[in-house]
Amino acid sequence: MTTILKTQNLTKVYGSKLHSTTALNNVDIQIEEGEFIGIMGPSGAGKSTLLNILATIDEPTNGSVYYDNKDIFKMKQRDLADFRRESLGFIFQDFNLLDTLTAKENILLPLTISNMNHKEIEKRIKEAAEILGIQDILDKFPYEISGGQKQRTAAARAIVHNPKLILADEPTGALDSKSATELLSCFTRLNEEFKATILVVTHDPFAASFCKRVLFIKDGKIFTELHSSGKRKELYNKVIDVLAAMGGGIGELL
Repeated sequence: MTTILKTQNLTKVYGSKLHSTTALNNVDIQIEEGEFIGIMGPSGAGKSTLLNILATIDEPTNGSVYYDNKDIFKMKQRDLADFRRESLGFIFQDFNLLDTLTAKENILLPLTISNMNHKEIEKRIKEAAEILGIQDILDKFPYEISGGQKQRTAAARAIVHNPKLILADEPTGALDSKSATELLSCFTRLNEEFKATILVVTHDPFAASFCKRVLFIKDGKIFTELHSSGKRKELYNKVIDVLAAMGGGIGELL
C-alpha cells in the first residue's frame, strides 16, 4: 500500500520554558492510502493538537509531517497553501457552512479558484451529492435544512475536489444518533467504494466503531491501537475497554 501521511517524532510544546505544556510527545503515526482511521483519547490528550498539525493549521515544535514523502513544514508558504487546498478535505463539528450560500454553492467553494470548467464542476457536485444523499437539498440554504443535512453538505464540500486525505474533527458531535449513523455510513461508503482515506478525531465510541483502525492518545503519546475485524459491535466493545484502561472520568472519556 502507498503511505499517504507519516509523522516522525512529532512534538508540540505550548508556553515558555518556565511554564510549558507538552501536547504531543514524539508521536509517530503512518496512514496508508484507503485507510479509515479514528483518533481517540481523554480531553487534553493531544487529539486536537495532532489534527491541527496534520491539517497544517498549527506547526510542530519538533519533528516532521510527511505527505507523499514531502516534509510539508519545509514547503514555501505558497506551496503549502496549494497543498492544503488541493490535497486535504476538512469536516468540522460546527459545519462551517456559509449561510448566504445554498448547499450547492457551499459544496463548490473548493472548486471556485481552480481552472476547472463548468461541466466538470457540475459533474463533481452531482457525484458528491449522490454519495452523501443530498441531491434534493442542493438549492436550499443552511437555515432550511437539518443538522444532519448540513454535515453531509459539509462532507460533500470536503470531497468534491477529490482530496488525498479527509480530516474530520468530531463530525458527529452536533448530530442526533440517526443523523450520526447516516453520516458515518456515508463515510464507510466513501472509504470502501471510492477508496477515500479518512481520519476522524472523535470522543464517541459509536463513531469509532465505523473505523478500520483506532489510535488512542494519552498524555501526548500513542497509548495503543485497535484494528477492526469487520464487526462493529466487537470493535465498539474493545474501544470501551481501552478507554476504561486509559483512566479518567467516564464523562471525560465518552
